[in-house]
Amino acid sequence: MNEQNNHAALTIAQQYPPTQYNLLVPMQTVTEIADIQKPVMNSVSISTSLNDGEIYEMEKAKDEWRDSKGYVHKATPAKYALTKKGLTKLMRAAGIKILSSRPVVPSTCQKCAEVNRSIGKPIRCGGCPNKDVKHEVRISVPQLTGENVTIVAHKEIAVEDVTAGMTEKQRAEFMKFRSEMCESKALNRALRTAMQIKSSYLIEEFKKPFVVAYLVPNLDNPAVREEAVKSMFGAANELYSSRPKTSHTVYVDDDDDGYVQPDFEVVPEQEQPQQERPPERPAQRPRQQPAPSNRQQGQNGDSEFCADCGKQVGLDVAEYSRKHFGGVAYCRDCQRNHTWRK
Repeated sequence: MNEQNNHAALTIAQQYPPTQYNLLVPMQTVTEIADIQKPVMNSVSISTSLNDGEIYEMEKAKDEWRDSKGYVHKATPAKYALTKKGLTKLMRAAGIKILSSRPVVPSTCQKCAEVNRSIGKPIRCGGCPNKDVKHEVRISVPQLTGENVTIVAHKEIAVEDVTAGMTEKQRAEFMKFRSEMCESKALNRALRTAMQIKSSYLIEEFKKPFVVAYLVPNLDNPAVREEAVKSMFGAANELYSSRPKTSHTVYVDDDDDGYVQPDFEVVPEQEQPQQERPPERPAQRPRQQPAPSNRQQGQNGDSEFCADCGKQVGLDVAEYSRKHFGGVAYCRDCQRNHTWRK
């Protein structure tokens, strides 16, 4: 079995020769792979068209030139780098997962906090002109050794350094999306470190597919297959069982940095505050039929009769009712009932 596993591991470079592929595999020789796991090899093609947005021109081509001292410099071809779209394509193929992505305190604010703490002055953020941003991204990278490596990458943007030389319009546009840019650059830095991606490639290199590898459970092994089935049905039971429901409260902080911060809070159903019930509707009194004669007309000398229950009401009450209830005379009780309905 070991010989077969060694043979499978040693064929990585043979199946995907470096002359034809870009190998993003940290180790091309694995001494032993357990029988409960098997390697997955994925080949990913990156588009060389700039219109597809998977690569961008990092450095333009230069012709042969002579400097002021007379030295001749050779011509250099254009160099290209992967965009976030291209890196995400490789990330999915490599089984990499994002564990967390969050803003952190930039260096400028850390120094300010230290100074204020030393002099005993309270820290009041948001009032100063500093708009620098910093982001932290953590990713989990599966290895051919069977372990997962966590990589943490940071990226900080100093606004004054980046916007130097920009027009007011360009600066305003940059300020809208500086947090998103910072997050993307932090993720790109983590992915390049995880997959050992070069900072730039020639266009001919991008014409070769990229190869990534990681381990997955070997379902050909009966024991692994049995555990996988148990895990699958266990997940189904978790999903469809009659466990108490939980509610997720999402707090969205849309500040001037443009960063949206979700915060999830799980509240068990039995601990949720009871909703305020509307006031109970008064019991409807049985409608009395008015006596024939004067009650049918709704008036009786210095009094009138309620159009709803037939009770005798004074002229002042009837006048108030007509003024506030569409010209209809109601007694005080029926007025309250109609007010509750509204």
